[in-house]
Amino acid sequence: MTNSLYKSIRRACVLSVFLFAGAFSASIQAVTHPPGFWSLQIENDLWGSNDDRWYTSGWQLSYVSPKPPPEYLENISDHIPFYSKGKTVYHGFNLGQKVFTPENIEESSLIIDDRPYAGWLFFETFIGHRYDDFPDRDKMNGLILTIGIVGPDSHADDIQNFTHDLTDSDDAKGWDNQLENELGLNATFLQKSRRIYNLDEPRQTELSLHGGLTLGSIYSYASVGVMTRWGARLKDDIGPPSISPGFPGLPAFEPNRQSNWYLYAGLEARRVARNVFLDGNTNVDSHSVTKEDWVADLQFGIAVRSADARISFSITSRSKEFKGQPEGSHFGLINFTLFAE
Repeated sequence: MTNSLYKSIRRACVLSVFLFAGAFSASIQAVTHPPGFWSLQIENDLWGSNDDRWYTSGWQLSYVSPKPPPEYLENISDHIPFYSKGKTVYHGFNLGQKVFTPENIEESSLIIDDRPYAGWLFFETFIGHRYDDFPDRDKMNGLILTIGIVGPDSHADDIQNFTHDLTDSDDAKGWDNQLENELGLNATFLQKSRRIYNLDEPRQTELSLHGGLTLGSIYSYASVGVMTRWGARLKDDIGPPSISPGFPGLPAFEPNRQSNWYLYAGLEARRVARNVFLDGNTNVDSHSVTKEDWVADLQFGIAVRSADARISFSITSRSKEFKGQPEGSHFGLINFTLFAE
């Protein structure tokens, strides 16, 4: 067995331990706290390109509450054009982190023609309303408010090098060149419309369209996309989440005694006006590269749900994000969601 293959296998084992440790922690939280959904999302290029480059990793812990949403979220959503409301309401919180590096992490000096080292530690609150448009068609509107920190205080360097120590991988040597500390604020509006076609019971197929607008100091972009799913009892579930930017989904589903499963594939295009991780810091001089105005994601995945738990895995291929990037990036996504009464 080659040394690189050994490191990859070892790293995969460690990340799997993190995933199931997080899932176990979410289970404990669900038992000891008010009822609701607990979800852990892990994204890593280990399951895609198998390299530490560009968007290399991310994680997100989510909670969806069954209680009525806070009044301030309802008030904000009342003032958004085209935001229709329904009887089914989701709201909750996300806590997460993302890690970005250039392609060559062995180089300690600044690599001017590759993306900056950067970390993003964030907290989000969100609200979503779902309503039936027709018996076989429904819509969902969502609002996400984000606050976070870019730079050394995100501790992305500590997390990456700690993981590399555990997996006996090479440390990234260029973190001294990362973006400076900067507070980030973002607001995102999402809308998704889907239609479900019945096949032989219980199998169904679904076609959905979605669009969104994100404005803020971290990201500013407009998005549009399409997704198709094929499986059983699709109405119980609109799909697993992604860490923004990405396909809209929910760390929640309709819990019942019947299990379901589905395969899914989607395409999303984004017109990007602002990406701090490529454009550099807002108010201080920092490393930057010239971003691509258009970025597209292609995603394939599978999800399986029992009565109160769902696990999903998918692969995302992302087009080039900046001028001079030799190729697009590829990363895997694993999500575990648990409902506790």
